[in-house]
Amino acid sequence: MGRKAEHAVFDHGLVSYFLIGFCVMAVTSMCGLITAIILRIIIPGFDTNAASGVGAAISSLAIALAFRLYFAKEGYKGILNGNRFFWSFLMMLPFLVVHYTGSVMSWREFGFSGKILIALLTALTPGFVEEMAFRGLGVANFMRTAKSGKDIRLIFWVSSVVFGLVHIMNINAGGAVIASLIQSVYAIGVGMLFCAVYLRSGNLLPTIIAHMSVDFMEFLRGDLEASGGTMTGLGTGDWVTIGASAVAVVISLILMNKKHEGEIMALWNKKWGQ
Repeated sequence: MGRKAEHAVFDHGLVSYFLIGFCVMAVTSMCGLITAIILRIIIPGFDTNAASGVGAAISSLAIALAFRLYFAKEGYKGILNGNRFFWSFLMMLPFLVVHYTGSVMSWREFGFSGKILIALLTALTPGFVEEMAFRGLGVANFMRTAKSGKDIRLIFWVSSVVFGLVHIMNINAGGAVIASLIQSVYAIGVGMLFCAVYLRSGNLLPTIIAHMSVDFMEFLRGDLEASGGTMTGLGTGDWVTIGASAVAVVISLILMNKKHEGEIMALWNKKWGQ
């Protein structure tokens, strides 16, 4: 078993990372739209974002399965398994506690929507799609041919920064410019933590759940429920969640210390049948 086969699409490092991410976003977006149309026919008036979240999550899992089957002959073991599951949450716990605190403060400041099921289903999209697109498959494929600590650091920083910069697009969705820029910086910090935990565990499930949970808490805000999830301003609770991002940065830098690079490389070599 091993990296013997050549793959025209997947053997190009960062180019493959961006291509995989784009394909995941495109496919899940289309599947989410189709699911939303079907569910709204079956249940008239059902929330569009919640309905599309169902399709996006299912299609994300399908893409992960297809990726695993494609590389099965090379010994690839997949990224949705129980490796270091509880360890991953322990590493993320300080960030999550601070973030949840900020969300509860925002409920008090901007109101609580009370639409728990809608918020949960809506959170499926960022939880599954963003984790699969910005970390899951792209990082896994990059680690298939990674050869050194330099490669590990490269994909860590690229995936984290790209994840953050994408959030600037909230401006196009009607978000306030300053709030969107701050959210982008915040997302870089969160992306750093999620990528560090993923690289150290080889397991995407904990970051999917953590990502879903923080977005779920935020989608319960009255102001975000009214705006369709777009940030239009910053309150006290938002500054606390920004502080949570700072906590995430500190934890991620500890997890990605150079002394762990050998462990990371060994883990991913094993995951790829080495």
